[in-house]
Amino acid sequence: MVDATDTDRLLLNGVWEFTPGADGNPPLTGWLPMRVPHRSREFEEDPPESGWYRTTLRIPADWDVKGLGLDLERVRHYGRLYLDGEVVGDHHHMRLPWRVDLSALLRPGHDHELLIYTHNCTGSYAHRDFDVVGESTQQALDTLFWFTSPPTVGVESDVWLTRRLAVRIEDVHVITSVRDHRIRVEAKVINETSASIKQTLNCRVERDGELKLSLPPYQIDVEPESTQDIVLAAPWEDPVLWGRPPYGEPLLYFLRATMGNLESTTRFGFREIWAEGDQLLLNGHKLMPWGDHTLPYVYERQWLTRKFQDLAEANISIIEHHRYDPPQVLYDVADEMGVFVVGANFCVGTGQVPRGETTEAEKALIMATHLAVADNWIRRSRNHPSILFWDVTDARDPDFCVPLLRKVKELDQTRIAEVTFEPTTADDELIGLIDCYRLFSSLETIQEAVEVIRAELPVKPIRVGEAGIFAGPEWGHDEAPPLMEGWEEFLQQIPNLNLHGLQTFHLADMDYSVFSRRVPGMLSGGLDIDIHWPSQSGADARIDPLGEGTPKAWGKAAILLNWCDPSQPISKPTATSRWSRDLFRRWTGRDVGPLNEVRTPEILVEVIREGTPVSGAQVFVRAMDEQGLSPFGVQADEAGTSWFVLPEQGRYRFECGDMWIEVEAICQPLVALPGYDHVQRERLELCYAGLPASDARTASIGSSMRSRLRKLLTVE
Repeated sequence: MVDATDTDRLLLNGVWEFTPGADGNPPLTGWLPMRVPHRSREFEEDPPESGWYRTTLRIPADWDVKGLGLDLERVRHYGRLYLDGEVVGDHHHMRLPWRVDLSALLRPGHDHELLIYTHNCTGSYAHRDFDVVGESTQQALDTLFWFTSPPTVGVESDVWLTRRLAVRIEDVHVITSVRDHRIRVEAKVINETSASIKQTLNCRVERDGELKLSLPPYQIDVEPESTQDIVLAAPWEDPVLWGRPPYGEPLLYFLRATMGNLESTTRFGFREIWAEGDQLLLNGHKLMPWGDHTLPYVYERQWLTRKFQDLAEANISIIEHHRYDPPQVLYDVADEMGVFVVGANFCVGTGQVPRGETTEAEKALIMATHLAVADNWIRRSRNHPSILFWDVTDARDPDFCVPLLRKVKELDQTRIAEVTFEPTTADDELIGLIDCYRLFSSLETIQEAVEVIRAELPVKPIRVGEAGIFAGPEWGHDEAPPLMEGWEEFLQQIPNLNLHGLQTFHLADMDYSVFSRRVPGMLSGGLDIDIHWPSQSGADARIDPLGEGTPKAWGKAAILLNWCDPSQPISKPTATSRWSRDLFRRWTGRDVGPLNEVRTPEILVEVIREGTPVSGAQVFVRAMDEQGLSPFGVQADEAGTSWFVLPEQGRYRFECGDMWIEVEAICQPLVALPGYDHVQRERLELCYAGLPASDARTASIGSSMRSRLRKLLTVE
């Protein structure tokens, strides 16, 4: 869920066009459909090194263009934006935010040609301040799955048209303490006008449209062209703790901050993780992470919802995105379901930790870029309760680790900060900055590290964050996993050794075809499914969005999870899945705990005019029952459908032009057959022949209410 800083937000995802091509003038031919956003193209045998994207940008007729711009979250690696043939901005690095102000060029109700030229991280395109950098530096600045992956291009996350106000509330950080029964809110009020602002800021916590807590009012007095930092706090004796049993419930709250006509909404969960001596505690209960050190790099809501449930059935108690920070949807779905996450970044294997020769200037450039990426990652992610660890890098060298750890501690001290720990390498500052010892290596090295830590170093929790335990990458689906010598005994002793779990390899597949043969996923077998999507609109990069049915379109060598085909099972669990489930039971005496029973509401709105779908219709939603929603819009696909994900159940109004319908959004069961039956479908009629507008709206609402009644009767 996007926390609202900007207003008048319109999601522009859908089928654009792409063609490979060099810098200069856009190609005249070779354009083919491509859904934006799309998944990484690294897995292709010969991915493009540069190319062009284009689409039509339509500005709503009733919008003032002041403050309007594009938010392009993840453009790989270099991007240059054109509007109607004019260059309006460029950018380097996929994981740094890119917003382009277009207000001087836009016209309400007008169609503009939008072009994005992209180039991979090579040559002068690696960084604006360097004409050329070495190969090791290129890899460190890029966002690669593995350092040997080919550099390529892409638009890999959502594209938004938004309005940025000159006075706004930004960088909201909600800090909750279980031990102190207290909530703290930090934020910034930005004033980019020439006048002073004197207002009262009011913050309240809501859930399902009901007030749960009011914080003390705060007097804002911010000078022209300046920023005011604010801090609010209040006791909270009876919040519902976030988590899953026995830690809590996957219940989320909404902080609504208002100042005059300004409003900001931030979703959060009330929970606290801390280190107490040699114990890791979440809401006062010992934490025992078990699972893979990574999961497939699929950042899409339908797939993630099914995958997290499938992993929970194997008693996988934590998930990790090992290589670099992901799009926010991974954290969103984890928040909603009660899934625990290791927030990881700057992996050695990706090349982000330089592997070859670099100059002193290049080393400084790499670290400055990484610190900027870490700053953006932590600020935009630190309200997600699912993130329990900042595993900032799996490097060991203090010269690389310490600056990143300092950044973590500067921005967020409410989670466990860690790096891969090696007693012979770590210095005193690194040891002081980490909250637990994360071990990674062979069994012998791990055992030796535990002995040194217990005998010589400050008392902190110890966990095995990454270890190869299996004798080979692949074995029969009906066979228990073969373990390397000594590991079976060690795994049984983990609770007695007071170690906080273990993460390994080969449980979850690693996606890309050039890598899957070496690191397959062994929790489930392959599937042959019909991949399809009910709409090309809506959020997230998808597997095979256009239904090509090939590994190239999947971005995977095999499909191991079914989210869409009701004729096939969700997965085919193996003997390894059962082994994983039983291992966690032996450690803890229980299963991981049930995830949320229901999904977040989703609604597909079809816009019709006189029986014909309205391609590209712009549909906007607003809450009618005080739900935690900041209004936004979704541009429809060619079939006239707009796919919405909503924060809570209740009544919502969907508007397109002068027409609107009100819909009761319903939370559907989480455990269900594959497919899209959980997505409500509604129709919004733009006009009726022979009817005045008021009668047309009434007829449209009646159609929606009948549809809603049918859904309710079906559910009951």
